[in-house]
Amino acid sequence: MKPLSIDEMELWPNLAWRMSALLKAGCSPATVFERLRAEQAPIEAPSDPLERLLTASDRAALTAAREDLDTVLSCCARSARGGRPVFSALETVGSSLAREYSRARVAELAACWMISERTGAGLAETLERLARFYESEIDLTQARDSAMSGPKSTGHILSWLPLLGLGLGMLMGTDPLGVLFGSVPGVVAAVLGLGLALVGRRWTARLVTSAERGEL
Repeated sequence: MKPLSIDEMELWPNLAWRMSALLKAGCSPATVFERLRAEQAPIEAPSDPLERLLTASDRAALTAAREDLDTVLSCCARSARGGRPVFSALETVGSSLAREYSRARVAELAACWMISERTGAGLAETLERLARFYESEIDLTQARDSAMSGPKSTGHILSWLPLLGLGLGMLMGTDPLGVLFGSVPGVVAAVLGLGLALVGRRWTARLVTSAERGEL
């Protein structure tokens, strides 16, 4: 599964901080969700064609996450205007969201609203703690990505070394391809080397993936 972008993850602490601020300002739940929905900024597509190509998947995921967020705010605004519990609306709408990350975050928001509505606990303070948790998660993700960039780059470089060696041999005036494909032992060595290179690349990718998931 493709890792989440930081832009997508940052939607949720921003939402929790803003929701807490509006509640502290004395806004009603219906007003809070209506204001939050009105404040959602459109996603601007990059103007550079190469940048559009490189970020197409991230932008598609971010667009889906923004649509999930709009769906949540709209549903909660309707529920609050009708006098129904907000946590019930969050629990209901959560299962219909496109992004798994959105569903998990909405479940956490629903728990905050449920605790507040059933016990009278301060909702704004609870949302602030949730926002800090989201920000800590983002910081950990960035630190992990930074730590794994070296091993990923090393794995890619090592996987290209056999081809670079062949090219270097040809530049030096030798005939490595003739040696490899001109005899049965050469063909066997070429096939064996290619197989080991593919196995090594796959093994390295698996180690990196396991490290990213915290399974090592």
